[in-house]
Amino acid sequence: MKQFFLFTALALGALGAQAQKGSFYIGGQAGFNSTSTDVENNGTTVTTSKSNNYSFSPEIGTFLTNQVQLGVGFTFSGSRQETPNVRPAYNTRINRYGGTIYSRYFFGEGIFRPFIGLNASVLPGNSTTEYVGSSTTKANTLDIGANLNAGFGYGLTKRVTLVGSFGTFGFQRTTSKQEGNNIQTTTNNFGLNANTLGNLFNVGLYFTFISGENQEGGK
Repeated sequence: MKQFFLFTALALGALGAQAQKGSFYIGGQAGFNSTSTDVENNGTTVTTSKSNNYSFSPEIGTFLTNQVQLGVGFTFSGSRQETPNVRPAYNTRINRYGGTIYSRYFFGEGIFRPFIGLNASVLPGNSTTEYVGSSTTKANTLDIGANLNAGFGYGLTKRVTLVGSFGTFGFQRTTSKQEGNNIQTTTNNFGLNANTLGNLFNVGLYFTFISGENQEGGK
């Protein structure tokens, strides 16, 4: 089996290199993922699955103190999976939209500052599965979750900072209820490496558009 995986992610957000109380930022993150699975048998290659995923999450936030950051993000994501050579062949489309609120506590001073954070998210959505030459199934979905995470901020300029975030410990619950009947599926994920924001590791460039005032001890 051969598997081709292509992933690109762009994260643009906001965080001042010298984080100050009262500063504000805007930004977000975007990502695209394409996966193809092929099976080889006696010199013949057959594609059994193809999928594409995208996400876009603008955000806005502020520093309540020189150490405490509070922000909210709005998520729009979708995916499409095709199984052209599987019987029965089917195509699935999933769309999600919702929001995430997060808070981070930054340690130390200077251009490199580690942090710990907490995220909570709610993502309603819908899915459609089309069985080729047969029926179509629709469902309403709901993803809720929260996780603790850790990361760092590295100041590139006075307004631009490189930020890396690791999902560490959390909970995620996904519910899918089919339209027209009482069939409901619930999946719970709890433990280390659970990440309600998507990827286990995210890297972003953060830009502060309104600077606050330095607090004593935070300069």
